[in-house]
Amino acid sequence: GGEDTREITEVTQKFVTNKVARLESYLSYLQEYQNPMVTRAWPINTNFVGNNETVTDTVFLKSMRAESKGLVYNEWVRAGPRKQTYFAPSEVNAAIVACGGLDPGINIVVREITNTLHYGYNVKRAWGVRFGWRGFYDEAAKDWLELTQETVLHIHKEGGSVLGYSTDLCDVEQVLTVLEERGVNMLFLLGNVDACRDAHAIQMGAVARKMKLSVIMTPKSIENNFPFIDKCIGFDTIVQGAVEAIDKVLLAASSVQNGIGICKLGSGSMCLHAVLASGSADVCLLKAVPFEPRVVFDYVAKVVQRKGYCIVVVEDGAGEDHVKKWVAKMVEGTEKRVPCGGSVDECVGKLPNPQHHRPEGLAEQQSGTKDWGEFAAFDIGQFLKESVIAYFAGLSVPVTVRLSTPEWYIRSMPAMASDRIFCTVVASNVVHSAFAGFMDLVIGRVNQRYVYIPIESVLNPKHKPTITESSRMYNRMIRATGQPSFQRLGQAKLITGRGDVRRAFTPNEALSELKNKGQ
Repeated sequence: GGEDTREITEVTQKFVTNKVARLESYLSYLQEYQNPMVTRAWPINTNFVGNNETVTDTVFLKSMRAESKGLVYNEWVRAGPRKQTYFAPSEVNAAIVACGGLDPGINIVVREITNTLHYGYNVKRAWGVRFGWRGFYDEAAKDWLELTQETVLHIHKEGGSVLGYSTDLCDVEQVLTVLEERGVNMLFLLGNVDACRDAHAIQMGAVARKMKLSVIMTPKSIENNFPFIDKCIGFDTIVQGAVEAIDKVLLAASSVQNGIGICKLGSGSMCLHAVLASGSADVCLLKAVPFEPRVVFDYVAKVVQRKGYCIVVVEDGAGEDHVKKWVAKMVEGTEKRVPCGGSVDECVGKLPNPQHHRPEGLAEQQSGTKDWGEFAAFDIGQFLKESVIAYFAGLSVPVTVRLSTPEWYIRSMPAMASDRIFCTVVASNVVHSAFAGFMDLVIGRVNQRYVYIPIESVLNPKHKPTITESSRMYNRMIRATGQPSFQRLGQAKLITGRGDVRRAFTPNEALSELKNKGQ
């Protein structure tokens, strides 16, 4: 019953409305239909979205920092069912393609798209394209999976993908030809930002051919690097899996004398979130932030001297220049490699083709040899493992190093509860967008509201999210690990402190203390 102290503020910020392309822009003959959900007796649906309804970005008020940047805010078309549609249920022939690798949540999206088509719009024809783009030109994979309530009944409880996956590239003209031959008029894609380029090219090809085809993207990426949106499907599960992997590395490293655990994860965003959530990592190394290995090892020595073990989380692809030099030296025979265990599988990076790894100066005919094949497989995980063993050997200090590369275990996990809900809402809005006549868009959640984002906006380079030393998330990670800058030898300045392990040190101090302990 106290006095109301609230104030009314008039917002004067500038907003840019991001309009989404529609089928009627190139198909003038389109007929409108009443949404089947309008007249349905049950369930009662009064949540239809107005044609001009929009959702805004988070708006900052009374923020000098925001004002200094001259921020212009976005308005996005709000997702949801419209009362009028541009497809008759009987004409719809939908196909779902999961592009790229495995990710948690694929099966949830497939299931909910199928159920929304059937229960929401009375659609009887839906197909799951097998093995990504391969399903459009490989004869064995062209046997698409018919999606019915029976085939998708329990797939939300399973990991992996009911559709299978491949890393084949997209042949736009071939895809369009197959879609035209099969009479597909709704194409639902799951993929990363690169897959958005293929989706956009397919949509533009459909426009050129005057095909009635709505191409809709669902963001799926362990990098979680789509601009504007809160997160990609399955990302909560990915982080949970990464945390479990770090916890297991911690157990392995802390159970031995002078244990060092290295956990290699698939993306920078995955590393940052997992390090924050686990609270167990001492070092986090990313592609976006350069580091000097010797400075890293000096710090690891300090942590081991203090705690008895050290946990390092590293992004796949980090320290690329250091790895290339290391591989080149082995190829040239100037550096002797002493194998230290570990399967080849745990050393394979994201570029399986040795041509991508071949150092300058290596003869073309050598690229297929057994020796080069071994060298080509090594990445930052194996580099750190072997280098840190060599470093401590120079100190005459015994260490045990455990390297874990759990990416594919994480990718194939069943989606956790929060992701199941998120994927379900995203997938239902995928179907609503196509029936409303929208095309060439990405479904996403912005400011806790589901919206339609033009693919061209996603592909604009100026909107690409980046990780830097000044990023909020990176600085949160620094506060969690307490690690110093690893960029210059002898310049390990700690950004923040938390006890003995985190204070500034000189390399010689760390080495002498560890040597004494080793003796």
